[in-house]
Amino acid sequence: MRFSKQADTDIKSRGASRPFWLFVFPALIVVLTVLVYPMFYAIYMSGYEWNLFNQTGRKFLLFGNYVRLFKDSEFLHSLWLQLGFIIIALPIETVIGFFVALLLNREGKFFSVVRSLLLLPVFILPVISGLTWRMMLQPEYGMISFILEKLGFGVKAWLAEPKFAYGMVIVQDVWRMWPFMFMFIYAGLSGLPKESLEAAQIDGAGFWTKVFKIIIPYLRPTIATAFLLRLIDALRIFSEVYVMTGGGPGNATLLLSLYINKQAFEFFSIGYAATMGVFLLIIALAIAFFVVRGNIQFEGERG
Repeated sequence: MRFSKQADTDIKSRGASRPFWLFVFPALIVVLTVLVYPMFYAIYMSGYEWNLFNQTGRKFLLFGNYVRLFKDSEFLHSLWLQLGFIIIALPIETVIGFFVALLLNREGKFFSVVRSLLLLPVFILPVISGLTWRMMLQPEYGMISFILEKLGFGVKAWLAEPKFAYGMVIVQDVWRMWPFMFMFIYAGLSGLPKESLEAAQIDGAGFWTKVFKIIIPYLRPTIATAFLLRLIDALRIFSEVYVMTGGGPGNATLLLSLYINKQAFEFFSIGYAATMGVFLLIIALAIAFFVVRGNIQFEGERG
């Protein structure tokens, strides 16, 4: 027993004598390499007229590329499509996830199995999801096209018509990502005090009263966190849209991430592409700031 205590003391003293940065340094190197360096290098590139195949002909523009952004009608169109995608898809995913979480917030093997199965779309690779939906919407042999035809919508090339392609991209994203919102909201519901619901039940509160007066206020921090994570992911959506439509027909689904890819790897204008990437980063940081600040203020008022 004495030997064990002495050994523990020796281990603790050796650990305390080591500088703390020995443990932090490896993680710091990873963060600097993977996150910080690419971000600052993108900011550096955004200050130049920089062609990928003309490294010697760089021209320093300072804020010239940023001024060009707001004169570029195609960029403004892509930005509008990106914001529209977020405004439509994310609230739908949140509402579906919320009510499915309420429905499945029950004990039992059946509900456990159903909850597990519902999470499967989240783990499907975006490329696979996009290809699957592209095949299902194929007008001749696609399953969804067949069902819609039988419902009286006729045979349509859903991804070849601008007015339908954008909607189908949103439908695909809602199908794949609403379980992500469900997962967070269900986790929050598991910590909801049952006493509050029972007290409301005794007072004669109806379903909607309990939802808006008890459940949503309690889940607001959880929903805000899930919404923020989903928002950041939606801002950089690329793979599924690229394989579904390639940004077409025309520019009907040319979201901002696809337009950045187009500028970088079709026109080889990496300086301008970096500018759009930095602009996208600023949008994400601004939205994150307001969401987090609102969440902190709410927690302060509730506390």
